[in-house]
Amino acid sequence: MKTKKFALLVLFALAALLLTACKVNVVTDIKSDGSGAYIQEIGMATDELSGLGMDAASFCDEMGKDMPAGISARQETRDKETWCIFETKFESLDELKNLYSETDTRINQIAIADGQLIYDITLDMTGDSGDMAGMSLNANWIVKMPGRVIESNATEQSGSTLTWKLQIGKENNIRAVSGLGGAGLDLGGDWIWYLLGGGVFLCLCCFVPLVIGGVVFFFVRKKKAAAPVTDN
Repeated sequence: MKTKKFALLVLFALAALLLTACKVNVVTDIKSDGSGAYIQEIGMATDELSGLGMDAASFCDEMGKDMPAGISARQETRDKETWCIFETKFESLDELKNLYSETDTRINQIAIADGQLIYDITLDMTGDSGDMAGMSLNANWIVKMPGRVIESNATEQSGSTLTWKLQIGKENNIRAVSGLGGAGLDLGGDWIWYLLGGGVFLCLCCFVPLVIGGVVFFFVRKKKAAAPVTDN
């Protein structure tokens, strides 16, 4: 019996074959020290669950009934959608690689070197997923990178969060590099706005008091010069 691949491919199969309106997110949240969380999310419009004879609780129970041990589960409501979330913590990149080894994920390189995190994998959605080929599946591979993203082949980027739209029946190459410098300060992809904002703030702090002081000095001096001289 194949159990190793359940954590990923069967999750997609449930979404595509049983619940075609489902959405699937596979999220890897990596911190600068290599720790983080591996999260699998499956969601569906709450009002559509009744048509399947389910409510929110039974939906998440069904999605998680065969999940491996050691995974924490929770349920959330997002924009009238019920989301079942299954999360596994990892303490190092080696532990993350072990988690990936239980799925159809080929690790090309996941490493921290020279102040950068290099994340390069290939997600194989051929082979056992062949029965799903041609089906519509709203599935995203999401990686939250530490530091500033330097390069990636992501479909979408929001700050340091990268999203790849997965394609069934194909190998999906997923690659990103981020810089970890700055004494642990993580400004993500919006670092330029923080820099500009900080510059404006410093200018205001230094320049405005000088202007106010100059204006006050000018009027005080003018007032003294205009004061009449009295004879004793």
